[in-house]
Amino acid sequence: MKSVLILALTLILGVQASGQEASKAPEEVPPGWWTIPKTSTRFKLGGYVKLDLIHDFNPIGSPDYFDVSTIPTDGSKGESTHLHAKESRVFLDFRTPSKVGEIRAYVEGDFYGTSGAFRLRHAFVEINNGKWLAGQWWSNFMDETIIPPTLDFEKPAAYAFARHAMFRWKQVLSKDSYLAIAVEEPNTRAQTPSEPGKFESPLPDLTARYRVTKDWGHVQVSGFAAQLRYRYSAGGSDQVSLFGGNLSGQFNFLKKDKVIYQVVYGPGVGRFRGGYSAGLDANGNLEPITDLGATVGIQHFWSDSFSTLAVYNQGSNGTTEGQPPTDISQVNYMAVNLVWHFVENAFVGLEYLRGTREDINETEGTANRLQFSVKYSFN
Repeated sequence: MKSVLILALTLILGVQASGQEASKAPEEVPPGWWTIPKTSTRFKLGGYVKLDLIHDFNPIGSPDYFDVSTIPTDGSKGESTHLHAKESRVFLDFRTPSKVGEIRAYVEGDFYGTSGAFRLRHAFVEINNGKWLAGQWWSNFMDETIIPPTLDFEKPAAYAFARHAMFRWKQVLSKDSYLAIAVEEPNTRAQTPSEPGKFESPLPDLTARYRVTKDWGHVQVSGFAAQLRYRYSAGGSDQVSLFGGNLSGQFNFLKKDKVIYQVVYGPGVGRFRGGYSAGLDANGNLEPITDLGATVGIQHFWSDSFSTLAVYNQGSNGTTEGQPPTDISQVNYMAVNLVWHFVENAFVGLEYLRGTREDINETEGTANRLQFSVKYSFN
């Protein structure tokens, strides 16, 4: 009898101890995340491997991606075939709870550096669940959620597409809207005056966006303001103000289909797509270049395994009297693909791309490309 009582007491105490241990157990870590021992920080490693097989039916100066600004307009001809895996990328995502909300640190890179070297894409810290962001991320001027899912890495030519170092503040206004304001790293890509000197950026770019998100999709309005200065070695300077706007959004329909759109306009918006923000007037002084870019695309899922994207983009560059006649005045970009998602985290796809470039002197060039891609995501 005594032995039975001892056994019963042991079992009761064991159950109580187990209950106490369970009550002290840490919160369950989501699938795919790991907790750093003896900390409350969890992290996730992810990315993907992607191979691109590219055949160009016409000359183009960007064999790894379809940059229509590099299409020659001298009438040259030629074909080429190329394989590479530079788009493959890796990221690390860290999350830590704190008294000021969740703190997140994120680092991502790909292999589009010189000779296939690893290149930084994103590196930032978010505080208070994204209210504050410091680091390198998609520009606050663009709409990163509607980046067309082309197999091509470059994306449309006149599409706002830039990663900048920044400091951003974001304020949630309602359950479906927010306002974000940021100061961002400027650039000085512009036509250089003939007199010796150097470009300066006296102030960071100022960007702002307002977004409304509903079940049917979202609408975003954003803008920027900036300054560009050229300081002459002999003394004195020339300065221009730059600004622009961006209207973008997405409309969802059927089960997973969507339409995306974007219109950008303003004197200097070229700085958000790697273009010139200013040229020279007839007297050799700086003058903003006013650009207009329009993009529309549709993604349709034929089934759970097959999808198609069709996207078209046109960009028109305003010209200044002092620009060289070989500068770009208009570009067009079109892409159509068929993608087979043969498993949840991998696909193979085929894409046709066509681009045109027209210069100020009205010379033109055309490029046609076929691209076959294989991608496996491991996040």
